[in-house]
Amino acid sequence: ECYKIPTTVLFAGKLPIDCNSYWAQGGIIYRNFDPESGDSAGSLAADIHRAGAGLCNDSAVGKVSVEGPDRVKQLLLDKTGPFADVPFDTTDEGELSLCLEASHSAPRILHIGDYTGQAITKRMTEAAAQHPLITFQDSTVVTDLLVRDGVCVGLRTLEGFELSTKGVVLCSGGLSGIFEHSTNPPGFNALGSSVALATRAGAETNDLEFIQFHPTALTLEGEAPFLLTEALRGEGAILRNSSGDAFAKSFHEAGELAPRDIVSRGVFNESSKNGQVYLDISHREKEWLYKRFPNIQAHLRDRGLDLASDLLPITPAAHYTCGGITTDLDGCTSLPGLYAAGEAACTGLHGGNRLASTSLLEGLVFGASVADHCGRGEAQGVYEFAKSVIEREDFDMIANRKEDYRSSNEEARLLLMKGKGI
Repeated sequence: ECYKIPTTVLFAGKLPIDCNSYWAQGGIIYRNFDPESGDSAGSLAADIHRAGAGLCNDSAVGKVSVEGPDRVKQLLLDKTGPFADVPFDTTDEGELSLCLEASHSAPRILHIGDYTGQAITKRMTEAAAQHPLITFQDSTVVTDLLVRDGVCVGLRTLEGFELSTKGVVLCSGGLSGIFEHSTNPPGFNALGSSVALATRAGAETNDLEFIQFHPTALTLEGEAPFLLTEALRGEGAILRNSSGDAFAKSFHEAGELAPRDIVSRGVFNESSKNGQVYLDISHREKEWLYKRFPNIQAHLRDRGLDLASDLLPITPAAHYTCGGITTDLDGCTSLPGLYAAGEAACTGLHGGNRLASTSLLEGLVFGASVADHCGRGEAQGVYEFAKSVIEREDFDMIANRKEDYRSSNEEARLLLMKGKGI
């Protein structure tokens, strides 16, 4: 919108469901402007560093902490412009409702019930679909990047090829979906496609060993894990062992509100020693629970369970990839003409463990930075070279070369869970 650059968005699945952002339950970090909250860019930065086990890139942390609120205002709270106007929950006084989540020092999370990601992606997709310079192309599987003389000039698909003089942006998520126990939904979500494409093209990756396990995934016999959002613990949910005793304080002074990696290890260790672990929020008022977490309650109700009365059996499950394709703060990779953003990228923001609700904000901040970099023409020499290649080379031969990429990943899922799990 700001730079009037025609853009084609390719999706392997369907919009907006085949996108991990769609399934985000908890919310997105904003800023609590109440002076009594103590919230600031500095306090958010400290929280990110603490959750990341001291392994975060300070420049990336500073960028998100400082630029985050303005990007949320620009892209998600835009009531009159071309961007999204997302109807976040509000207080009785009409102010934006901000909740607390684990390892945050202040309530700063914008939310819409327990389906924040769904609302954000729907509104952003609707806004983009109305823009005359944006083209959506779904059901398109990318198999390789096209690189000429060390510059990315486009990509191959199962059907043919797409070329670009302004760059290719990889943003198809992480790789946690290839674990046996994962909170990632089925389909094309989180299968490592961006990292695989970049690696085959020679781009650098980093921190791929840092896979975050979410501590509270509902575990029922014969069913895939179902995410029970961080916001439940932020609203007072208690971890209980097989005897019904609360045990979180035994592994960390912050208890249920400790960073995710610590809580996941605590849950895993307790279940290994004493059997099934549960999440309990039955002490909260029933009607409030149903309003605050409608999707979770609907999922539970279909299985004979209830937020207001039952102990919910949980297990840690692979959730998020903290590493990815190495980028700078503008989303540039080591391969000219190739960019990455969101969970596909590694700026070093998350270090060894992601702070709750940073994922949606990261996508906004660094996705916008990629757009600014391309729009300002900061890689003009790369763009001119790509244009010259596209004008002189015949790519039709690529369209006629078909390959079968189908394979089973069940064995890989089992091996990863056993050898690279918690």
